[in-house]
Amino acid sequence: MESGGGCCGGGKKSKQTNNQNQMGLRTQNNLGITDPFARSRPQKSNSSQSSVIEAKVVLLGDSGVGKSSIAQRFCRGIFSDTHDVTIGGAYLQQTITLNNNTNAQSQQAVQESSQVKMHIWDTGGSEKFRSMVSLYYKDAAAAIICYDVSDEKSFNSVFYWINEMLNNNNNDSDNFVMALCGNKADLDAALKKISFQNASDVAKKHNMILAECSAKTGEGVQQMFKKIAEKIVLLKKMENGQQ
Repeated sequence: MESGGGCCGGGKKSKQTNNQNQMGLRTQNNLGITDPFARSRPQKSNSSQSSVIEAKVVLLGDSGVGKSSIAQRFCRGIFSDTHDVTIGGAYLQQTITLNNNTNAQSQQAVQESSQVKMHIWDTGGSEKFRSMVSLYYKDAAAAIICYDVSDEKSFNSVFYWINEMLNNNNNDSDNFVMALCGNKADLDAALKKISFQNASDVAKKHNMILAECSAKTGEGVQQMFKKIAEKIVLLKKMENGQQ
């Protein structure tokens, strides 16, 4: 997917991926989705499990920060040091089951909607593919903006990706979730160039969930997606005037 560098990178562009995601515009056949716009705002499933909320989530950030590895770790529980660059986008999905051990603000919403099925779009961060990435912003319920804790340039680019998401997503900014993810948290402290405080300042300014994680070890990955799922559920309930 994107070239990783350091301890983790993106996913890999296999023949199977090419067949399922031709230039990022096709997805896995079992969903019957043919473009990145098909999964829009959070919505309850039409299946018998009416408590399942479906939501489109996009991963954004510069090439090499490890977006693909984060997606692979979350959805498949795997990590690989061998990666190619993501062209356009790749599709994965994962369902989170939320229990009632949540903060007071979101507990009621979680009790009534215990599952969030995430339709995850892992986008390419290379500059030459950025015009394609904009296709994936539409109707996103959440965006995870990633940077490499050992790479100042990738952190500086966070502001570009925030503006891209705010300017191109057709949902109101109050109705979708943004998270700031510092990847490669497993690196030695001497190699880290972005302090947690610096990241926290950016996250607070833009009302973002903040997480430092490691796609390589799995540290913090599940916790980040869980926080995103909880906020998606809460916003859905507020949108329906139920909380």
